[in-house]
Amino acid sequence: MKILILLILFFAAVEDIKKMEVGYIYPASILILSFINVLLNPYINLNFMLLNSLLIFIVLFLFWLLGGIGGGDVKVLTALSFYAGFRIWDILLFSSMIFLLYSFMLRKFKTRLPFMPAVVAGTLLSFL
Repeated sequence: MKILILLILFFAAVEDIKKMEVGYIYPASILILSFINVLLNPYINLNFMLLNSLLIFIVLFLFWLLGGIGGGDVKVLTALSFYAGFRIWDILLFSSMIFLLYSFMLRKFKTRLPFMPAVVAGTLLSFL
């Protein structure tokens, strides 16, 4: 299932690079896989997953309001939080560090850059 998630994130990153937006199919696909994961694993605490996803959404929504992140990124990361659980915080940390690194390397601090490639790399690091 992790490979499917990474594959979906990869295609979302490609679209984000090309169009600077992420389609609805990507968070919807991740959310469907998340629900399947919850159904297949009875030991997952659904209340925790929902609360964690709500917290992630609130934090990312605030970043979106400030213009620091795109709406597609918020949707994908919120859906991913339902799959990853508490590891979403690791994914956010790794993704943010990778994003900062390549924005420093490109020396583009005030221009818009796609965040999804960093999310793919951060998720891969977290899953390893």
